Amino acid sequence: MDPRVAEHAKILVNWCTKVKKGDNVLIYLNEQGIDLATEVHRQASVLGANVLVCYGGHPWDAVPTELVRGYYQSTPDEYLENFPRHHYELVKASDVVIHIRSGQNTLSLTGIDPKKISTRTKALKQLIDEGMSKRWCITQYPTTGFAQTAEMSLREYEDFVYSAVLVDWEKLTETMVKLQDSMNEADEVHIIGNKTDLTLSIKGRKTIIENGQKNLPGGEVFTAPIDDSANGEIFFDLPSVRFGREAVGVRLKLKDGEIVDYSAEKGEDLVKALINTDEGSKRLGELGIGMNRQITRFTRNILFDEKIGGTIHLAIGNAFKECGGINESSVHWDMIKSMKGGKLIFDGEVIQENGTF
Repeated sequence: MDPRVAEHAKILVNWCTKVKKGDNVLIYLNEQGIDLATEVHRQASVLGANVLVCYGGHPWDAVPTELVRGYYQSTPDEYLENFPRHHYELVKASDVVIHIRSGQNTLSLTGIDPKKISTRTKALKQLIDEGMSKRWCITQYPTTGFAQTAEMSLREYEDFVYSAVLVDWEKLTETMVKLQDSMNEADEVHIIGNKTDLTLSIKGRKTIIENGQKNLPGGEVFTAPIDDSANGEIFFDLPSVRFGREAVGVRLKLKDGEIVDYSAEKGEDLVKALINTDEGSKRLGELGIGMNRQITRFTRNILFDEKIGGTIHLAIGNAFKECGGINESSVHWDMIKSMKGGKLIFDGEVIQENGTF
C-alpha cells in the first residue's frame, strides 16, 4: 500500500474528526478506496471506536456511482420522494461520518433527467441535515475515473491529491485566519472580473476557515451572504460538475438577493432544475475564497477546485447555520470563478487583485 494512504488516514482520524473511544464511526466509500477505508477503520478501531463501512457513497455527495445511476433509471417518479428511515437512523446513531470519494466514473449520471435528481435531493434533506450535524469529513481517494476527468495519468493524479492533502494544516490555518478577520469586519463585498460586477453584504455574518476538518483537502475561507443583498451579474469561467453532470459558462443575474436570470453554455437544463428546486435555491448560500496554493490546476472536482488559490466561489441554496446564514434549501451548489484580471473589494478597499492578496 502507498505509505501516503496511512498518512491520509491519520489526518482524517486525528485532525478532521478527532475520533475517540466509544465513537460510532460511519465510513462511506464508492467502487474503489478500500485501502483508505481499511486504514481509517484500523486507526479508529485502535482508539476504541466502533466502525461501520457502507458502500455506495453518501446521500449529500455530488459524485454518484453506477449504483445511483441504476436507481434513477429504474425508480418510478412516484417513489423518488420516499424517505429512507433506516438510513436516517443509521446516521443519527453515528458520531462521526467520513466519506471517501472513490468512484470509477465521475459522469455516471450523464443523460439522467435533472428533475429526478432535484426531487430526490429535496426528499433527502432531513437525512442530509442529520449527517451535517455530526463530526463529518469528505475526502478524495485517487482513482482512474477522477484522474481521467482531471486529464491526468493515475500516478500524476495521486501526486496531485496527496500534495493537496498532506500539508501542514496548522500553518495554513494561521494564514487563513488573517483573511477571516478581514471578512468578519467587512460589510460590502464587491466582485469585479470577466463579465462580472456583483455586490453583496456579509455584515454581521460569521466567517469560517475550512482547514481540512470538514473537507480534506481544505483551504478556503467562507461565509453566508445577507439573503437580500446580492445585486449584479457574475460569470463562472470554470466548469462545475454536479451529480455527475457538467455545467459550463454559467452566468447568474441577481436582484435583491434573488436569481432573476441565468444561462449556461452547456448544461443549462441542470442549472435550471437546481435553481428551481425550492425557494431557497434561488438565493446565494455561500461566498468562499480559495487559499490552497498546493492545488495548482482545475480538475472538475469541487472538493479541490473551490480551494484553488486565486479563485472565489458562490453557492446557490442552503446557507451554513454556523455562519449565521438563514437561507434554507435542499440544494447547495458551488460555482467557481478565477480572479485573474479581477478584483475583490471589501468596503471600498481592494483586498485581492489578479488573484493575489
